[in-house]
Amino acid sequence: MKDKVLEIIKKSGIFLLEFLTVILLYTTILWVIKVPITKYHIVIEFGITIILFILLYFIKNIGIKIKPDKERIKEFILPILIAILLGTIIFTASVYVCGKIYDTTSDGNTYHKLAIGSMKNGWIPLYGSCKDYTEEDGNVVTVMEGNINYLWADHYAIGTEIIGANIYAFSGNIESGKAFSLVMMYACFAIMLEYLCKNRKINIIAGLIISFVATVNPITVTQVGTYYVDTTLAMGLFIIFIELLSITEKRDKEKYLILAMAIIICSNAKFTGLAYAGVFCVAFYFYWLIKERKDKAELTKLFKENTIFYVITVIVTVAIVGMSSYLMNTINSKNPFYPLYVEGHVDNMVNQEIPVSLSSKSHLEQFLISVFSEGRNVSPAYYPEGGIEPKLKIPFTVTEEELNNYTIPDIRMGGFGPLYSGIFIITIIISIVMIVDYIKNKKYDELIQYLLIFVISFALVIFLDGAYWARYIPYVYFISIMNLTYLFEKQKRWINVLGYAVGIIMIVNSLLVTKIAFSSYVSNSKYVKNNFQSFKEYCQTQEEPVEIKLNIIAYQGVLYNIDDLGIKVKINQELDAKRDVFMFKY
Repeated sequence: MKDKVLEIIKKSGIFLLEFLTVILLYTTILWVIKVPITKYHIVIEFGITIILFILLYFIKNIGIKIKPDKERIKEFILPILIAILLGTIIFTASVYVCGKIYDTTSDGNTYHKLAIGSMKNGWIPLYGSCKDYTEEDGNVVTVMEGNINYLWADHYAIGTEIIGANIYAFSGNIESGKAFSLVMMYACFAIMLEYLCKNRKINIIAGLIISFVATVNPITVTQVGTYYVDTTLAMGLFIIFIELLSITEKRDKEKYLILAMAIIICSNAKFTGLAYAGVFCVAFYFYWLIKERKDKAELTKLFKENTIFYVITVIVTVAIVGMSSYLMNTINSKNPFYPLYVEGHVDNMVNQEIPVSLSSKSHLEQFLISVFSEGRNVSPAYYPEGGIEPKLKIPFTVTEEELNNYTIPDIRMGGFGPLYSGIFIITIIISIVMIVDYIKNKKYDELIQYLLIFVISFALVIFLDGAYWARYIPYVYFISIMNLTYLFEKQKRWINVLGYAVGIIMIVNSLLVTKIAFSSYVSNSKYVKNNFQSFKEYCQTQEEPVEIKLNIIAYQGVLYNIDDLGIKVKINQELDAKRDVFMFKY
């Protein structure tokens, strides 16, 4: 019974992963023939997903036969229907919950909403700039002079924005579009739980603990109520790790399909998603070949299968789903990562935002100082006058002041949570024990798999900018997840007890951040909703459209919220920094 329930949960996660992938493929393919996003898109995409999902498992479980076994069909169809129903409930609930939460962040109300709203209203990124798709063309927003955010909408990876625009077109509420974060969290949880309990032979309680702390972590919970995309990248990357480890144990078509979908979603969430997915997948690709080097026939077969798989996946990821960013950037600017890595590029944000005291230090030093510092923002953007620097603290200590900082979705210092400095020390100790144990017992396959993720993760920390910023290095957190898994895998009771102790610490770390983050979502959303309601009531008393002034020129995304209320306004090109309503004054 337990195995059947776990299989249904896993399939519901796969169904959602497939749904998001179908949304990306369907939308971008139709863009080629100049068909914009419509309110019917998501209904058609949902139908396609159901057909493909049932067909996939029908062929896998029943096979293609003239007269299929009716009993086998009955056994097959009920779990599939339950998985589809569960996935549908999760998706619907995510859309509903996110629709009630107002994104009050800068990023959310600048380029994310600008891209999502423009696509929902008919903009096709393949055939022109967001800046040129104006109110005359059917958009709510005409990009104001000085608003550089159209540059990110035009050129950044926009996979999550495509998903958000599809949801927005159907719901009529731009806030509901950010449901992709919750959906990816559930998909990762479902796939990881089944893998831990089935492949790693971990008991269900331990599996639930590990899957929970992996998905409900300080990066995800501080962003789930916003349009930030680091949650989607992290969850996509974690699914990639799970499938790479799972394929190493046993090759299976379903695992490759999950891996492909995770690569597509992760790589089109952010540019770094493509780099991270590429590095880890290439490492395991060569490891798989090396493992089979003694069997030439099997090596040849493995080489062909995996090479074809990755070539097709990369083509779909970059040239189809990523055609508006990777492909068009390459064609127009000679670099797939424009405007970040070309002549005249926009300055690297992680270098602009780094505290003064960290700017002269190595990436590894920056990382360690951040891990052992209080959770807070100490960047020039928050303190342009300077003087505020990282503050080191004793591991496992936390103050109310520090906790309140975890309302920040892109917190710079201590971004893995208030207890992570202690968890990090435990992680290093367990890592040493694991490596010694694997060598001592000659478990070289397990050792190599662990080292591939461990070594590459810390190599990325050492060589890439942004080592101090947790949302840019989610792979480091996954090492703690693998170590926790190791403790529960061991057959000694005292080690399992240690696993529960570490698991509880990680749960508390996540729940502390969750409590403060969700309290902030509730209070902020209540404030914004009340002010919007007052604004709407005022507008209804006026014969002419009410004139508004934005607080900051970049916050044009709020105009989509106003449009969702059915209010027509007149935009004054002047700015007024006094925030009377929500990013604007009237």
